[in-house]
Amino acid sequence: MDAAKAHTTEVWAQLLLCEEDRLRVREFFVSEFGITPRCVVRNMHITVYHARRPMPGVFPVSEPADVVLAATETRFMVMAPGGENPRPELDPAERKVGLRVHKQSAALRLILEFRERLLRRETPRVLGRRPPSTRRANAFGARHYQPHMAVLRAGTGIDRDLARLGVPFRQKLGNLRFDRFEVEIVGRTGRPLH
Repeated sequence: MDAAKAHTTEVWAQLLLCEEDRLRVREFFVSEFGITPRCVVRNMHITVYHARRPMPGVFPVSEPADVVLAATETRFMVMAPGGENPRPELDPAERKVGLRVHKQSAALRLILEFRERLLRRETPRVLGRRPPSTRRANAFGARHYQPHMAVLRAGTGIDRDLARLGVPFRQKLGNLRFDRFEVEIVGRTGRPLH
């Protein structure tokens, strides 16, 4: 494997939120909290797997999926290390905000089944000296794997208390449906290589 390619290639596997639910989530933030539409993430998805190397036998994929996540099984978080818990240095108004999937969520089993498809492709050559990824740990990036979905960009001006978003979100949104599973092989610039 070309060393330059190894350090400039990334593999991303994602479950994409269906268009109808993306629009419902967007409308919730805009109408309930006055958040400008440009601050709502457009391509909402759960990252199932990420590697900073090419992986043998992994090719781009786009296929139907059917994963239903109850909004009641989510919690808001600041998208930063330790962002699950309120911390004075992490202001949600100035950071990206996401939803994490609760550990007891009924959807978690399906999310982990999609993840398993990529875990099987990790080889010693891909990993180098890193320990392999597991259902709960990543070989690349953040050490701990926690399914989450970015929903708001930085600059929203929202309250520090994310429960003020979370409680009405869980009451009003019902189920969130992820209808597509995609694997992308991209350069670090984000452009597809295949």
